Amino acid sequence: MKKIFTICAALVAAMTMSAAITEMTCAEAAAAAALLEDKTAGKDSVAVTGYVTNTDGKISKGQQVFWMDDEKGTKKTFEGYWCNLPEGEGALNVGDKVVIKGFLMRYSSTYEMKNGDITILERANVKFDTIPVTICEAIEEGEALADGDNTQDYFVVEGVVSTIDSQNDTYHTQQFNLTCDKNSKTLQAYNVTMDGDYAAIGDSVLIIGKLKKFGSIIEIIGDGKVTKKSDVKIDTLSVTVAEALAAAQALENGATSKEVYAVTGYVDSISYAYSEQYDNISFFMCDDMANPVYEFQAYRAKGGKDLNVGTKVIVTGNLIHYYKAATEDKAELHSYQMNAGATIEIVGGTEGVENITIENAATKLIENGQLVIIRNGVRYNAAGTVIE
Repeated sequence: MKKIFTICAALVAAMTMSAAITEMTCAEAAAAAALLEDKTAGKDSVAVTGYVTNTDGKISKGQQVFWMDDEKGTKKTFEGYWCNLPEGEGALNVGDKVVIKGFLMRYSSTYEMKNGDITILERANVKFDTIPVTICEAIEEGEALADGDNTQDYFVVEGVVSTIDSQNDTYHTQQFNLTCDKNSKTLQAYNVTMDGDYAAIGDSVLIIGKLKKFGSIIEIIGDGKVTKKSDVKIDTLSVTVAEALAAAQALENGATSKEVYAVTGYVDSISYAYSEQYDNISFFMCDDMANPVYEFQAYRAKGGKDLNVGTKVIVTGNLIHYYKAATEDKAELHSYQMNAGATIEIVGGTEGVENITIENAATKLIENGQLVIIRNGVRYNAAGTVIE
């Protein structure tokens, strides 16, 4: 009996040890996550303690995204990715000391914990300023940030909606754009929570939130409200793909057209397959399937579940000259496209055209400013040369 009791006690002790949560600093967590396979979570639960160093303040379904470090400041050592806030607590602020419990993960070069549980150890004594700015001033302020960073202060922006990207009826959020009159650059209202009516193109809106830089995109993330409904009828310009491409190329880097365009053409190739989750699709367009241009893209157009290569469509939205500056290892990126959320009208059925050549059926992407054609698993440049 004594031997059996000893064995049982040892098993209980072993189970208790295996269930223990390893406590880590942010630096230790990042180092451990770096050893994991990409997009794979660790098997052991950990508790990571640190100070919040960056957050846009956005809460969704009681969760928040933020960065941590072992010291107060702005260093991004470890990310809490959509982690669960304690019930009844508001958003985390820079300087808060927290513990997040869950499983480590490596996502490319980002070391994170996804959907972990947050315990707040201490709140920072933070005073936020609310700064009124024009759209142009907000964009300039955002461009001064490092990529991926956001402001600690809140900004108040009022302007006219130039394009609509999407809306979420579950959370009553909407994503749209405001254009600077001086240079046609856009400020993206990123999934703002709308107080009252959704915005429409031409409406005046007031947004209060933090500014964030995401690549070449400047965002404001917060709360929005329509202050004046527009009674202006917006004319739509009907153009070919070649005409749309020329108009987009004439825009300044990063600019969006004020005019709405209805672009008629054929689906040349599908660059990103239809997404059930987001109800959108990305594809290149051309005027002639026998002589595709490859350069003009309908990016994340709304719907498109039934599209095939060769389907004739009319895509309605605003034109964008997308631009990303060169880095040490990547060339500058230019692409010409319709805004996300542009609408699709199918002309003459979804079956596409007959006798599509292998070249036309290939997948085409713009990478680092260059066209890449993927055919039968082999990558080619625009001249047809194999890319190693």
